Order: sequence, then structure tokens, then C-alpha cells
Amino acid sequence: MGDGADKYQPYILAGVNSYHPNDSIDHYHSQLVFGVGIGSDIADRLQLRTDIRLMKGKCRDKNNFRFRFSSDHPMKGRCRDKSNFGFQLSINHLFGATATPAPVAKVAESAAEPMVVKPKIRTITIRLNVEFEFDSAEILTIYGDQLEVIATGMRGQDDIELVLEGHTDSLGSDSYNSNLSVRRAKAVKVKLVEDYGISSDRISVSGYGESQPIASNESNEGRARNRRVIGEMSFSEVIVD
Repeated sequence: MGDGADKYQPYILAGVNSYHPNDSIDHYHSQLVFGVGIGSDIADRLQLRTDIRLMKGKCRDKNNFRFRFSSDHPMKGRCRDKSNFGFQLSINHLFGATATPAPVAKVAESAAEPMVVKPKIRTITIRLNVEFEFDSAEILTIYGDQLEVIATGMRGQDDIELVLEGHTDSLGSDSYNSNLSVRRAKAVKVKLVEDYGISSDRISVSGYGESQPIASNESNEGRARNRRVIGEMSFSEVIVD
């Protein structure tokens, strides 16, 4: 019934009363009283009550003998059994110490937020560096392991695309070297597609000729390092402990 459930308090009553009617001391009425009612607190220690009562009584003389009169007795009507209904409205003052309500445990305003453990994530970068013989676009077998690693990574991360960049040393004309660098990048792409099953749509190529050396072209060792195809792919993965 909500917060108002304790506001109205039903009760029953039972009791006995005795009284002398019409200021007579010769006889009196005794009554049993039964009733039901409801009370409501209107202030501290004050309660408004209303009830309906049934009062069933006997009339007796002062010696505890019953008066009995015939219909022609001169005192007819002075002492009769009576049963009455009554209605009472009263304001009551409550005495004594009031009951202390049982303590109510405080409800936490908000539940503790669960601890969120952030997953450990690492970034993996795979680099490809395939070097070529002078004036050649043929891939040496020693680079099979690198190509296998690149292919495995691409199969595991199907949203990653690979860009292959071809380069040459400085020997030869610019136009020749530019074309050679493209042929070298295409050779690596064909190897990944035909031998490792990677979709050609995921691999693009470009050639830079001799424009981006990583070592000096004044030595054989430097020129060997410049004759290359490079590629790089990065992806993230969750570390499971």
C-alpha cells in the first residue's frame, strides 16, 4: 500500500461498563462492549480514533437482584435490559516511551563498479627485404622464409593490404632503373600470389628506381643493398596469459 500503509491502524475493542441511569442509585446497568475501529496518528503521541460499538447490557438493582416489572407495575420502564449500537470519535494521547524503530541498513547509493581488466595488446610488424643480383628481377630461394612469414600474416589478417616498393642501384639510366624497380616489385607479388595463395587485389606495387638508396653506390656492397624490394605490414593482437 505504499508509504501510507502504516498511517491507518485498525483495532478491535472489548470491555465492560456500568452506570446508573437518570442519577438513580437504586439500580444500574452493566454492559458488555464490543467494537471495531481505525486510528491515525495526527501528531506526536496524538491519535485520532473512530469506532463502532455494540453494547449489550443487563439492568440490576443495588442488591444485585434483577428488577422485574409487569406491564402494569407503577415503576414500569425504570429498569430494562438494553442493547445499543454506538459510534465514537476521539482524540487519544499516548503515554509511555515510544517504540524505537529497528535500525535500517543503509543501502549503498551505487554498487561498486566492477574492476575492468584491460587486455594486453601488442603490435606486430613484419618487414620484407628481398635483394637482387645486378640487372636482375629473379627472386633468390634464400628469401623463401621471409615470403612465408608475410603470407602467413596476410592469411591471418585478411583486412591487411601489402605495398611492395622496388629499388635499384645507380648503374644505368634513370628510365631503365625505374622500369627495373617495378619489374622487381611485380616479381615478388607474383610469387606471393602463385606460390602462397594471397589474393592479388591485396598487393600493390610501385617502383622508385635509384632515387631512394639506403647505402652508398660507390661500393659493391652498397649497390647490393640498394637493389631491393621492401614491404611492411603491421597488425595488433590480444595477448592471452
